[in-house]
Amino acid sequence: MAAKRKAKGPALTEERIREAALELIDREGIEGFSTRKLGAALGCEAMAIYWYYPSKDALLDAVVDTLMTKMPVEPAKEGDWIDAFRKLARAFRSLSKLHPRAFPLLATRRFATEGTYRFLEGVFALAKANGIDDRTTARFYRAVSGYCAGVALNELAGDHDEDGAKARAAYPHIAAVWPYLEPEHYDDVFEFGLELLLEALANAPRKAQVPKKRR
Repeated sequence: MAAKRKAKGPALTEERIREAALELIDREGIEGFSTRKLGAALGCEAMAIYWYYPSKDALLDAVVDTLMTKMPVEPAKEGDWIDAFRKLARAFRSLSKLHPRAFPLLATRRFATEGTYRFLEGVFALAKANGIDDRTTARFYRAVSGYCAGVALNELAGDHDEDGAKARAAYPHIAAVWPYLEPEHYDDVFEFGLELLLEALANAPRKAQVPKKRR
């Protein structure tokens, strides 16, 4: 097995492959990614990559894992957990700016690797340390992560319609609001929505009430 893993050029490792995969996606996007191109970037045959990652899906999961290592999770302790969630939300959005072409992977693939599990474990432990029960933790996590992913994807989509301004001019309400939807207002809009959400979470019961079963 060890002999078969050898390749020309610098030795292949799981970490080197996943980092090169992220760099390739950053350059060419998810649609332009292939193991053939990755092999060329690494100086090896595409088949050599499959000794480390059995499928393209496994490799994309590894890229997600690499991205999530950039997400800091504070040690679980009692304190201002709302501010901790705020920092996580901002850090998650920042990934969309650092890796705009790879970021959609975070919104479309399930967390299923050791790195992503460690991230979730840290987040859930933080909630537990602050007296939040498991069901409420799941609700909070879905609410915050869904909001951040949605805003980031919307921001990445941008406005690619060159004739959009002329078309919008026929709709006075759209024309009036649209300037505040432009990129220079993304930070303000994101923070506004995030604070609304966090305020609602801060005031929500820390233990979910399970509906009583009907007889």
